[in-house]
Amino acid sequence: MNGLKEQIEEAMDRVAHCRLRAERPCARLEDEYALEKARTRLLTLELRCLRSELKSTDVARQRHQGGSERSRHEFKDRSEVGKIMRTKHKHLSLSARERAEASFAALQHEVGNTTEGR
Repeated sequence: MNGLKEQIEEAMDRVAHCRLRAERPCARLEDEYALEKARTRLLTLELRCLRSELKSTDVARQRHQGGSERSRHEFKDRSEVGKIMRTKHKHLSLSARERAEASFAALQHEVGNTTEGR
C-alpha cells in the first residue's frame, strides 16, 4: 500500500510538471498529450488505491457479516456502475480517461458510504 501511495505522489508531481509545460504560450501538442497521459496515470493509480481500500473494508465487513449479504451488496453496486456503460452510444463515446473518471467517482461514492456507516 505504501508503494502505491508513493506512486500516486510521483504521478501528482508529474501532472504538475506537465501542466506547467502545457500551459506555456509556446506549448506543443506533445505537451498537452503528456499532460493527459499523466492525468490518466494518476487517475488509474488513485482508482487502484480506492479499490484496494474497498476490498480491505469488504473483507473486514465479511468477517462481521454473512457472505450472502456481501454478494447481494456487491451485485447491486456493480449494476449501478454498469448503468454508466450500458448503452452502445455512451460506451463508444467514452474515452479511457472518462471511463476511469466514472469508475473513480463510483468508488469514491462507495467508500463514502462505507465510512458513513462506521
